[in-house]
Amino acid sequence: MPFEMLPLKDIINKYFEGDSVEVSLEDKVVRKSIVIDPERCVSCGLCVEACPLGVIDSTTPYPEIDVDRCVYCGRCVEACPLDAVEIIHLLGKVVKNYLIVYRVRRNKKLLYNRKRCIMCLVCKKNCPFGAIYVEEEGIKFDMERCTLCGYCGYLCPCGAIDFEVE
Repeated sequence: MPFEMLPLKDIINKYFEGDSVEVSLEDKVVRKSIVIDPERCVSCGLCVEACPLGVIDSTTPYPEIDVDRCVYCGRCVEACPLDAVEIIHLLGKVVKNYLIVYRVRRNKKLLYNRKRCIMCLVCKKNCPFGAIYVEEEGIKFDMERCTLCGYCGYLCPCGAIDFEVE
């Protein structure tokens, strides 16, 4: 179900003052954010301990997440007993000249297209969990280590890695 549906011409008029703007979204745009609700958080530190990259600062009254370094793996969300941490995924698509924005929960399945892969290994070099390795026939994913955070798909320059969302 769409989160919001807006005509593109309204967006262009509002944000670009009617200038001639060409909008081209071939497939989709995904935006992520992560928030800690200070009304629910009791600063127990479990999210800080669970973060494999150490991007949550606990020296403030409530933990703060360095969103520039976070890969949205969801381990802090799973560790929080009070559901104070939330990752929000927004998926935007252009359909029949409308921008449709969906709010999705999280990735549920990794989709790899070997034919699109150029073996640049950007995904392998940047996977914070070491879940990507190389074999003769191409790259492989260790789904025991993979958290479905989507970072490899975000970095993939040729769109060979994608995710099915809940």
